[in-house]
Amino acid sequence: MAAVKRGDGKIESMFDKLERLQGQSTSKAKQNASDALSTSAPKPKRRSSRRSRVTLEQFNLDLFAKEVDGRFSSYPLNPGSEFPTFLTRIPIFLPMKRGRSLKLDHDNALPFATSWGRGRKHGPPLTVYDEDTLMAIARLRKSRLEGAPANMPIPLSAIQPRSGEDKKDVSVHVLACTLSDIQHECGDSDGGTNLQLRLASIKRLGATVIEFDRITQDKQGYRGTQIKLVDVAWDVYEDNAVLLIQFSPLMAMWLESEYTYINWSVRRQLSDTGKAIHRFLSAQPKQYTIFTEKLMATIGFQRSYRYFMSDLRGTLTKLEELGWLTSWEITGTGRRIPHKLTILR
Repeated sequence: MAAVKRGDGKIESMFDKLERLQGQSTSKAKQNASDALSTSAPKPKRRSSRRSRVTLEQFNLDLFAKEVDGRFSSYPLNPGSEFPTFLTRIPIFLPMKRGRSLKLDHDNALPFATSWGRGRKHGPPLTVYDEDTLMAIARLRKSRLEGAPANMPIPLSAIQPRSGEDKKDVSVHVLACTLSDIQHECGDSDGGTNLQLRLASIKRLGATVIEFDRITQDKQGYRGTQIKLVDVAWDVYEDNAVLLIQFSPLMAMWLESEYTYINWSVRRQLSDTGKAIHRFLSAQPKQYTIFTEKLMATIGFQRSYRYFMSDLRGTLTKLEELGWLTSWEITGTGRRIPHKLTILR
């Protein structure tokens, strides 16, 4: 690493210089805060906002320092409305209010079944609100990092899914942001209670593990794994919080190569059930047919079929008004002939 000569004649490396500058930046920020307190009594919100900005700057400086130190390589991301296709087809983000009882297995996990196998979601219950949070932070991703698992900003186990068996490095997506950034992306206010609810949502995402078993080619067994969605670290202040969010290697791979575009503007105008229906249909062909009872099970609708059909018709009408659907039709009686939905978009 290149070295530079200081004014006092001492030699320091680029990394030493970076650490010295970080220290000066932090000292200067502390001095500014002290000066402000001595001259006037600012509102607590202003003090907290300043602290959150300084902490966010330190998070970004720390990432830069680790990259300079050779712990990983960093590449900029330009995310849009990508969302892992796998997550559009399993009922883990339920269209319901928190607190409603669920049918869990003996391990308190939420089981689900798909055409390719079976799975379970471990961790706290997740709703469409948490899915909004995950989509928002996916839209705010800043960097793609490549390096050894232990060198990631939030260190990983060496046993992580990766695209090639001969690779020792992993790739993750990361961002450092404030809770207010996420609230703004979701279109919500950043009042105290709303921020607390969003932080709780992020913590639930960090505590979630998805287990899935894929049927083997000979259909005689299953091959499975467990994955995390994100890892999170946070600093909480009076009116905000600074977050370091790291998408797991498999989530990063899905967001790069196995994703579905979710129209964010349309989604934000829908009900919780409407969001779940829209998310599932977004991953399907533009002309698509499905039995409504299967659609109900796929999105994890928890109320009766009668309520689902009412919500479904309302959602389809809204999607047609917004121009996302060209046409839709529900055939069948719902008794002897099952209801079947056909859409064109």
